[in-house]
Amino acid sequence: MNTELTVESEASEIIDALKEQASTLLSSVLKEPLTDFGVTALGNFPYYYLNPNNLEFNATTYGWISAGLTAGANPVTLDEPFTNLFIEALSSVKYMLSSADQASLNAAQKKATNQQMALLNLWTSIYGPVVATGKQQPIDIIMSTIATTWATPATDLYTIQRSKNLAKLLNNTPASGQPVLPIFANYLNALGSSISLQNATTMNTGYLYTALGNVQSADADNGGMLLDDSATVYHPAYAVSTPLPDIINGLSATSNKVELNMTVTRSSESEVKISIEGGASFEIPILSFLTLSVDGSASYFSDTIATASNAISVSMTFTGVTLVNYGPTAFSMATGLNWSWMKPITDAIRNGSKDISGFVFSPKPNIDFSEDGPFGFLTGVAISNYPSVVITVQSDSYNSIEKTIEQTVSLGISFLGIPLGGGSESTYSHTASSSSSSSTVTITLNPPADMVAGTNESSRGWVLGSETSFPGAVQSNFQIASGLGYPAYQLYQDNTGTTYCSAKKQKSHATGAAFVKACLKAHPGTSCNGKPWLSNSQTGTIWP
Repeated sequence: MNTELTVESEASEIIDALKEQASTLLSSVLKEPLTDFGVTALGNFPYYYLNPNNLEFNATTYGWISAGLTAGANPVTLDEPFTNLFIEALSSVKYMLSSADQASLNAAQKKATNQQMALLNLWTSIYGPVVATGKQQPIDIIMSTIATTWATPATDLYTIQRSKNLAKLLNNTPASGQPVLPIFANYLNALGSSISLQNATTMNTGYLYTALGNVQSADADNGGMLLDDSATVYHPAYAVSTPLPDIINGLSATSNKVELNMTVTRSSESEVKISIEGGASFEIPILSFLTLSVDGSASYFSDTIATASNAISVSMTFTGVTLVNYGPTAFSMATGLNWSWMKPITDAIRNGSKDISGFVFSPKPNIDFSEDGPFGFLTGVAISNYPSVVITVQSDSYNSIEKTIEQTVSLGISFLGIPLGGGSESTYSHTASSSSSSSTVTITLNPPADMVAGTNESSRGWVLGSETSFPGAVQSNFQIASGLGYPAYQLYQDNTGTTYCSAKKQKSHATGAAFVKACLKAHPGTSCNGKPWLSNSQTGTIWP
């Protein structure tokens, strides 16, 4: 059972510090800038995505990578399955012709009425009546069926009309369908030059119907995937593009690490003041920061170590920093498999209410497609092994603290509300040593061996940052400039609408990120609005 809890918003400074270091280490492989990530009930990332017992996809990993994002959350958090919103959006999309194009097609269809009737009558006599759907008329269903299932790979009406060898093109035509082919060809020929309009309407509507059906009712025949919790229930397909051996090797490279050095001061009954690497301090509830459970009592850190009279430092090391990429499996027009087809949605957003031939919403779904809305998902995470922890306490009670830790049989620890170990096989090891000359005691806690590059379906990696995708959002300044690359001026817009630009060109993502962070700290109370971007010219407020 997953026991990981929700991260408190007060931990944002710590989360951001981890993300920034991970961004520096992974700058050469990042496809998108890392964003801060907050752990919720789904826990940290279950990276061992193949069950070693049956090689089926890990259901826990699937639940994680298929989750959508919480609207407006900062740091980013996971929410309901993204497919729920995708179905709502795609269900509202239709392919429409402009008024002028529809008039041209109507005229062509009128001239081809006799051929259309002949095709409908023959089809009905062989296969029975065809029932219209909310998006397709019988003639469209027939043509879409022929183009997508009577040919391998699937083809389209425009190609069929111009084919000189129909039997070769429609190579999957059933024996019962042979009499249909000449009548079908007659109808397409009768449409003449308007075939491109008919093709666009029929094929795109058919693709919409197929993709929607694939995500609503995944099965073995449409690209659905099985998980390790059932041999019969299929799910819309997702895939991890980072090979599992690469993940394990990355986590095993313990020299590739992020370090977090913090000084801790008790500021009130319920809070401590934290300073990271000597930077500006911030307050956080002590129970949301760190707890030590000594023989069943979870208040040892709060009651005995982090007292007002003690000087405390906490150092944490996250080894094996690794990037894992994944995402929904794209819909294939050629095979009719899988489901993730974003183009109709993004086109419908762009087309709006224009009189244009293309995808439109009818009706418009009640979804916020911006980066502040829920229509987003993760495409990757920067992970590490769970951290080792060193707590140094200068205290008059240093000797007593050392003895208590050394005599403790079972010591539990949590960080940012997340238990770091539990159970007889996953308990952090703990040692303590003291110095009488400085009145200090040093407590060292290390994760068990099975939590470092673990190789079972329950293994999890600590998430240091995440790559996000908001496919329906208006193209951001970052995306527009994504092809520019460094060196370039680094810009960002804050929550007041002010644009800040670096005084000189930045050499890398790491230095660009450092500029944004420093500029934000120099302007208290501000935050980054959207993703930073690059430019070859300066604009806005030049800083410093």
